[in-house]
Amino acid sequence: MRGLVAVAALGGALLVTLALAAPHLAQASPVLVVSTLAACVAVAALAVQPWLTRRRVGAHVRVGGIVAALVAVHVVALFVESPDDALYSMSLDGPTRARMALFATVLLVVVTLLGLLRRRLPWSVATWRFVHGSLAGLVVVLGVGHAVLIQGALDGWGTAVLVALGGLAAVGVVVRLVRVLRTPPPGGGAQRSPTTQPTQEGDATAHDRGQVRPRDEAHG
Repeated sequence: MRGLVAVAALGGALLVTLALAAPHLAQASPVLVVSTLAACVAVAALAVQPWLTRRRVGAHVRVGGIVAALVAVHVVALFVESPDDALYSMSLDGPTRARMALFATVLLVVVTLLGLLRRRLPWSVATWRFVHGSLAGLVVVLGVGHAVLIQGALDGWGTAVLVALGGLAAVGVVVRLVRVLRTPPPGGGAQRSPTTQPTQEGDATAHDRGQVRPRDEAHG
């Protein structure tokens, strides 16, 4: 996990360095620079986000909040820079790269709400994880695709770094979804012996992992 975090951090640092060194931002306003850098850091955070669900759920939640905040800064700064261009770009009539950003932003809001309302939704843990993870995967694909298609500060080597970070995130999403699909449904797995210690996996409980405690154990 530390290696993945280091790779994501290195990728984010490279994106920030390449963006600041690009001629595209040489004469740009401070608002546009802030918007671009916020997007760079958001992509790096997205790259490691799916991998934090296994054992570092608290970090996963905090990083998710950071991603949402960075995307908000990115979008608000674009509106401050040019409201008309931002509105056009965020409309269904905008170019493909802009529509990708629009859909990614909407889905990010949905994913964030799912995280906040997790315990209030009448879904099983497996259903919630599959929906949450699937939508998060779409956010990664659309968000990174949007960044790759933009012709600007991250052309050239920046595109390669974006693709690498997007691939890291996509693999993490697939690994997580496969694990969810392979988890037996509640009541369908073998009962655990009272002497067997549960394996810690993130915030997983016996119910989360499709295991039912024996009646005598459940009631002490």
